[in-house]
Amino acid sequence: MKITITADAYAITSKITVDEIKTLKKSNPDALKVKDADGNEKFAVSYAEGKPSITAFGVTFGGKSHDEAGYATITGMIPTGTANPKEFVADLVAPVKAYLEQVEGVAHDAAVAAKTARKELVDSITVA
Repeated sequence: MKITITADAYAITSKITVDEIKTLKKSNPDALKVKDADGNEKFAVSYAEGKPSITAFGVTFGGKSHDEAGYATITGMIPTGTANPKEFVADLVAPVKAYLEQVEGVAHDAAVAAKTARKELVDSITVA
């Protein structure tokens, strides 16, 4: 995760691409979740174009980076007059940082595995 502040806006850029999130939502949604020892969901990552959200229970990315990779992003505004913009953003991100990094640590490999499994399935289908 990378955080950038420009003027009154902040941008959080994930290590996960939008394509990876979409792939995992369809084929392995558990890779986008953190669960407790009993299997209860504690945190989840998702994507909804233009609808970013950060809560203690999950992060919904609402945009993507403008490079080739298309990393998932959240862009938000810092209230005018905020004395310390870094502290404002840190307060927003701190409760989810560890969980988000946990998901980021497994999402890429899980998406690659899901795409490989799907390709193998598609290749095994015979059209008569």
